[in-house]
Amino acid sequence: MDGGISDALVRTRRFFTKGTVSDDLRTLSKKGGRQADDFYRDRWSHDKVVRSTHGVNCTGSCSWKVYVKD
Repeated sequence: MDGGISDALVRTRRFFTKGTVSDDLRTLSKKGGRQADDFYRDRWSHDKVVRSTHGVNCTGSCSWKVYVKD
């Protein structure tokens, strides 16, 4: 980190997370079976799926599904 204030702010994460934060503040360890996966699963969850297309100048009319989280 670049400064004392930002470093202190990152360290407050320990008070707001359930689990053990590593000494270098980069990983969060949780204990438990499938319940420990909640952190990862919530991160990649979505509320709905919509169709989207490429940019304005795209001549191929490419479309794909976009997973939207509100």
